[in-house]
Amino acid sequence: MLAASAFAAVVATGIVPAATSSAGLPACAAAQFDLRIQKPKVDDPARPHQYDVVLTNKGAACTVQGFPGVDLTGPKDPTFGATYSLPRQAVSAQPLTVQPRNAVVAILTYQPGSWVPTTLVVTPPDTTAQLRVPWPSGVGVARQDGATHPGTYIGSLSPL
Repeated sequence: MLAASAFAAVVATGIVPAATSSAGLPACAAAQFDLRIQKPKVDDPARPHQYDVVLTNKGAACTVQGFPGVDLTGPKDPTFGATYSLPRQAVSAQPLTVQPRNAVVAILTYQPGSWVPTTLVVTPPDTTAQLRVPWPSGVGVARQDGATHPGTYIGSLSPL
């Protein structure tokens, strides 16, 4: 029964845990991904200020694990500058195989504030190349650079 439900999950998402995929798939390269940011399909009322950071595979099957590096860029803050590098959520990450035309998502949780970024910059795991998309117009974020428990952070990648 477990195998049937696992098969149904693979069919539904196109993403399988890397441990169950065929051996030898390469790590996903940044150039394989299209990046978009969107409101979550289901908002968590306990965390109402979230966006989905979605990476869609436009290339061959590959594997990915971990957290994307995420920076918000915008006007220069007098104390912190023009770039806000988001910390990672304190959770573990599973390796995933991403089939062509399928996507993975990391949830960006933020505290509203007066600093309005202009661009979301994402570095996929195990890469150094950056992908960029415009930050939603007029959405302000509270800068918490250096905070020990910031309310703004990025989650690990998971199936979309």
